[in-house]
Amino acid sequence: MGELSARELASICRGRLYGENITFSGFCIDSREVKEGNVFVALRGGRHDGHDFAQEAFSRGAVGAIVQRGIKVPKGKFYVLVDDTLEALRRIALYRRRLFTGRVIGVAGSAGKTTTKEMIAFLLSKIGKVCKTPKNYNSQIGLPFSIANFEEDCQFWVVEMGASQKGDVKNLVKLAKPHVRVITAIGEEHLETFGCLDDVIVGNGEIFEDMQERDVAVLPKYVSHCYELKNVITFGEGGDLQATNIKLSKEGITFQVEDVSLSLRVPSLAVLENALCSLGVLKALGYNWKELSHHLANFSPAPQRFHLIRKGSFLIIDDTYNANPPSVRKALLSLSLFDGCRIALLGDMLELGPMSEAYHREVGKLCAELGIDACIFYGTHMRFAYEECLRHGVLCYHSSSKEEALRYLSSLIREGSVILVKGSRGMKMEDLVREI
Repeated sequence: MGELSARELASICRGRLYGENITFSGFCIDSREVKEGNVFVALRGGRHDGHDFAQEAFSRGAVGAIVQRGIKVPKGKFYVLVDDTLEALRRIALYRRRLFTGRVIGVAGSAGKTTTKEMIAFLLSKIGKVCKTPKNYNSQIGLPFSIANFEEDCQFWVVEMGASQKGDVKNLVKLAKPHVRVITAIGEEHLETFGCLDDVIVGNGEIFEDMQERDVAVLPKYVSHCYELKNVITFGEGGDLQATNIKLSKEGITFQVEDVSLSLRVPSLAVLENALCSLGVLKALGYNWKELSHHLANFSPAPQRFHLIRKGSFLIIDDTYNANPPSVRKALLSLSLFDGCRIALLGDMLELGPMSEAYHREVGKLCAELGIDACIFYGTHMRFAYEECLRHGVLCYHSSSKEEALRYLSSLIREGSVILVKGSRGMKMEDLVREI
């Protein structure tokens, strides 16, 4: 972002300025990541209060702070006193959005948001400068913080919008006001807070609220009937953009869309869907997606998203970033298409509420139906998957510790094995990948 003065910042935040009216550039919410010339936003969280770290932020180069209570300010620096620092951050994001004249793409959905966001940004970078939410900064804090720091000379913003309950996406849409509104996938997620799948559909559908006449929705064909929309591009089976002649190997996946042959380095059916979605965004923006689609061959997703690790004579699929029923289904289906001995090492899917047992049993049954050669289920909830898988006669084990899971795995690995490792974030399945 360009420079602002402290007085301008106070006006934007509707706060009161104390200290020097100097200029600054950029915002920070973590005192450990302050850059010279930043303003530190002191947010209050469940475990930490940012006000306790304001002096550290100043010592690391911050020239100002946004706070809810008065603090000691070093000479030559400033602070802005506001009623609510998070609301102040939202006001800054709204100010930045009003000034932005480029195109905004908002990405919501139950799975694949970060990969799709990265892929859209990658393709649009072939056209012009892109700003995107970093990592998975898709929360009520992460998105306004990202927008507050976006550079002024961008042509595109690609923003990820996460939701754990109804109302979350709606609040983010009010800030970003996207021109293209994307749902990557719909499935069972955060049921402890959403309640049921219908509420997941409604909650993610908030991305379509207050659409303007020229705004475009991009979403899977299978869920398009759930929303009343005018300008729509669908992807997936039966959609405007669908893949045919799909071939998956350890080298990646090849497929065809209309008369265009395409390839991805990632042998994942989920990432294939992300690619179709991304092409839909290009189409929604009015670009010739066919001319840009060949760039997909050079795309690499973020770590822990179906990342292939070759170790000796076997292959590890690191898909450990997170897991919910729809993403596990796609991962298992992809695994089933590999040659060799296919082994699934699966950790609990968390935050599924009262339906957790049913969804874990479904995983065990799916492993059997897909012909997965051997399964190791780790965690309390995965015992239900183990029971179901065992009932269907598949070679499987249940483990309550990572050490035990590794012992089981070592007895199964042979030349040509392909090992899928996946589980919810809280299960830290990446620890297992490091040990294999």
